[in-house]
Amino acid sequence: MTVPYYQLMLVTHRQECALDDYLRFVEKCARAGVTSVQLREKEASAAFLFHFAVKLKQLLLPLHIPLIINDHVDLALAVNADGVHLGTDDGCPKKARKRLGNHRILGLSLESMADLVKANQVDVDYVAASAVFPTSNKTNVRRHWGIEGLHRLARRSRHPLIGIGGIHAGNLNAVMQAGAQGAAVIGAIHDAPDPVLAIQTLRALQR
Repeated sequence: MTVPYYQLMLVTHRQECALDDYLRFVEKCARAGVTSVQLREKEASAAFLFHFAVKLKQLLLPLHIPLIINDHVDLALAVNADGVHLGTDDGCPKKARKRLGNHRILGLSLESMADLVKANQVDVDYVAASAVFPTSNKTNVRRHWGIEGLHRLARRSRHPLIGIGGIHAGNLNAVMQAGAQGAAVIGAIHDAPDPVLAIQTLRALQR
């Protein structure tokens, strides 16, 4: 059975790590079982983002792991990334779809039920509840959906739903039981003493 690319999405969080070292970390994660990688580096310059994206694409292409760019449609097109993830304030999804074409992935964050209503009316490939739980990696959110919020979104969404924010091995099963079909994670992998074991544990919980 083919595993969907949104099942376990690694969201980048390079911080002060040297780029070559971080790329080795991403490769280890890709080989351990993450199903896609989202480039999300809010403080990086445009020039560095381009360089980082090129390196990630070169790394992930032979591993058949999709590269999704957070926010930047221009960058995704420039490096031939597999898709784009748009936040609620990051542009018009209809315009993004027109530019990306139908062969690239387009995901949308959801911070309200109104966001879901809008998402149901556009051609996207997945939607992401942001944030499910409190997390230090994403503090500027309008709400925390929690498990009950995920239930409501899953019942009403016409697109696959994933969870973002504060998801780890201790709550992933509840997230999936609530109707999410995947999860995007930062801390559950980056902060783990053994990232490979963390990924294997998360994937096992999703089976």
